[in-house]
Amino acid sequence: MTSANTPASSSQPSRPSQSSSPASAEDRVGQASKGFYAFAKFVVRLVFPLLAHLRVVGLENVPASGPVILAQNHIAWIDIPLASIKVPRVTHYMAKIELFGQPVLGGIMRLLGAFPVRRGEGDRESLRISERLLAQGKVLVIFPEGHRSGGKLIQAHPGTSLIALRTGAPIVPVAISGTENVFKRFRPLVMVTYGKPFYLETSGPRRTRDDLARNTDLIMYHIAELLPPEYRGEYAQLPAEL
Repeated sequence: MTSANTPASSSQPSRPSQSSSPASAEDRVGQASKGFYAFAKFVVRLVFPLLAHLRVVGLENVPASGPVILAQNHIAWIDIPLASIKVPRVTHYMAKIELFGQPVLGGIMRLLGAFPVRRGEGDRESLRISERLLAQGKVLVIFPEGHRSGGKLIQAHPGTSLIALRTGAPIVPVAISGTENVFKRFRPLVMVTYGKPFYLETSGPRRTRDDLARNTDLIMYHIAELLPPEYRGEYAQLPAEL
C-alpha cells in the first residue's frame, strides 16, 4: 500500500497540470462564482457556530495549490459545507442530479461550482468534469459512500478511486463526526479531521477491477483511521499498515 507521502508508481499517469486554454460553455460546468462562493462561505461560518461547536484538525494537510481530492465520510446533509468551511480554496462538489432539477437549490449549487452525478450508473460526464477540474488544479470533494450513512461507515463505491487513478491526483482523507447530533442537541461537538495526502497505485501497467476495489477500501481505511472507533462501521478492522 502507498504511504501518506509516497508518490504513485511509474504505472500511474503524470500529475495533472493546470490548463490555460479559454473555457467553452460546456467547460464552465463546475465553475464557481467566486463572489457568490465567498458570500455563501461567510454565511455558513456565521450560522454554524449557533448550531454546533466546530473543531477542525489537520487543515495544514490540504495542499495550498494544485489538484487534490477531499474524500469525506457522509453522516448527515449538514456535512456538505463542512469539508470546505475552513479550506482557503474554492472546492467543487459532486451532487446527485436530482438536486439540480430544483429551481432555487439547483441554481445555488451551480453558482457554488457543484456539478451533477447520476448515482448508481457509470456516469461518464461527471467523470469527465472531475478530470477537467483536477487538470485545472482544483479541489474536488467526493463522498465515497455515495449517500448518507447516519453515523457508521458503509460500503463505498469505486468512483473516487477511479478518478484518482485516472488523474494521478492526491487524496486527502476527511473524517467528520458529530453531525448526527446537530438539531438534536444544543451545540454538540462536530469534528472535521484532515489526514495526510496519499496517492493510489495499480498492481500492474493496467488498471483492474481488483485495483479499484483495493484502492476504494484503502481510501475508506484512511478515513476510518481518523474517526472514533464507534464510527468505523464496515471499515472497523483497520489493516496493520496504511
